[in-house]
Amino acid sequence: MKTNFRLTMWLFRSSLSLFPHSDLWVIGFIELKRFARAKWWASVPFLPIPAVEYWEFRMESIYGNPKAMPSSRDLIEFLRWCMEIR
Repeated sequence: MKTNFRLTMWLFRSSLSLFPHSDLWVIGFIELKRFARAKWWASVPFLPIPAVEYWEFRMESIYGNPKAMPSSRDLIEFLRWCMEIR
């Protein structure tokens, strides 16, 4: 399985940016679970991150670049949108 250090670091930085937004923690965990690759606990880095191929597809469809990483602001806006549509 292909791992991506950039994606792992993005997940770490993003989780730090969510600390002041306690209203988004629950929806953040829900969305993390939805995007996580199958059996994420069985392979390195043992984190619930999406498969690299899926992540790159999503980034290319959103930003036009498969290597793009969302900003903290984009993440917060996405999670607020997720709360609104539930």
